[in-house]
Amino acid sequence: MFNTLAKKITDIFEKISHHGYLKEKKIKETMQKIKLALLNADVSLTVVQLFLKKIKSKISETHINKNFSPSQNLIKIVLRELILMMGDNCYSFKFLLNQLTICTVIGQPGSGKTTSVAKLAYLLSKQYKKKILVVSIDIYRPAAILQLKRLIQKTKANFFQSNCDQKTIQIIKLAIKEAKKKKYDLLLIDTAGSIHNDLGKMQELKKIQDYIQPQETLFVIDAMTGQDSIHIINEFNKIFKLSGVILTKLDSDTRGGVALSVRNLTKIPIKYVGTGEKIYDLQIFHPERIAKRILGMGDMLSLMDDIQNKIKKKELKLLRNTNNKGDKFNLNDFILQIKQIKKIGGINSLLNKLPINMFANNPLLENIDEKSFIKIEAMISSMTEKEKNTPSIIKYSRKKRISIGSGISIQEINVYLKKFDNMKKIMKNIKNNKKNKIFEKIKNYLIK
Repeated sequence: MFNTLAKKITDIFEKISHHGYLKEKKIKETMQKIKLALLNADVSLTVVQLFLKKIKSKISETHINKNFSPSQNLIKIVLRELILMMGDNCYSFKFLLNQLTICTVIGQPGSGKTTSVAKLAYLLSKQYKKKILVVSIDIYRPAAILQLKRLIQKTKANFFQSNCDQKTIQIIKLAIKEAKKKKYDLLLIDTAGSIHNDLGKMQELKKIQDYIQPQETLFVIDAMTGQDSIHIINEFNKIFKLSGVILTKLDSDTRGGVALSVRNLTKIPIKYVGTGEKIYDLQIFHPERIAKRILGMGDMLSLMDDIQNKIKKKELKLLRNTNNKGDKFNLNDFILQIKQIKKIGGINSLLNKLPINMFANNPLLENIDEKSFIKIEAMISSMTEKEKNTPSIIKYSRKKRISIGSGISIQEINVYLKKFDNMKKIMKNIKNNKKNKIFEKIKNYLIK
């Protein structure tokens, strides 16, 4: 998410970091580079122009903090304006007090709407400890009802069965009756995918909305739709008065510019973002965290959330032990850490949340991807317990046997063992409190 944009923005500020004073010409050049980076990320031209105008205004108005370098002062201004561009703060889900809350989730076909409903049920039940009932009124696509039912089984929510031979209003009436009878806190309704220029579908959905009068109407949009998203959201908002947006597929190769444009151009907040395929891969949209990622500062809070939500307490305790081993850190510890990284979304998800300068030119992270993790696991699984505990004994004859057992070349085994050596050095430094602050924060979190 935003990797390309973050790299460009970081490079721009890196080039002015050594300047003791920024002349007006250099500031203009920097602003032009930022403009091009944002436009290449598919941010709306209107938003970019307004953004740069505000930055220029702040540069002339702001009292310069002499404790910061000129580039740091400029970054501070850019960070603040990025946050404001996306909405300043996060927007929580609105629950009614002591009565049933109803939320409809609408969107275009293929936007990830049904999956987002299940993810939202998982998130809200976990975050708010609410009793949730989920129903599908997508009677036009039989597979949608079955898909949602199977997804809801992975959550703590309950599923209300509907059928394609029922009328949508009939399903809603029965679901509301069930929800009130069993005192559910929230009824989540997955609607049929609708296109804004399909008048028949839109009128039907409008009748449903008028009947339900939901407290929340969330619109699901695929981030890969690009700037067309703005027009689509505005068209739906004219009819349905949207309370928020769920932006999906931010983990894809999308440039992500729509995330920076939605709030400014539609006045509707992004409430949630989809960042993966797992049931827990829906996050509350935090403008400040996103802005810091774009500026290459990382997102430690989201990383901590991932650790807390996706790793069990027993596993955290084991991780704590690996962090405290130092020179005794072995391949069993290494494989444990790899498994936990996979649980929080994989290496790419981890790197996305770390400051860019943390992994630039880091030998531990060079040429490491999800496939490498699979190979490393296979390599370690082909070792004896003695080899796992004492990797220094692994010489050529042992590597040859491990290569045959795992299907991995000796050259690759050498590379992965070198990665292990680098990780061991990091663990030693963490134990001695000498490593970069980012690892110290992770360590402090793990030993709470």
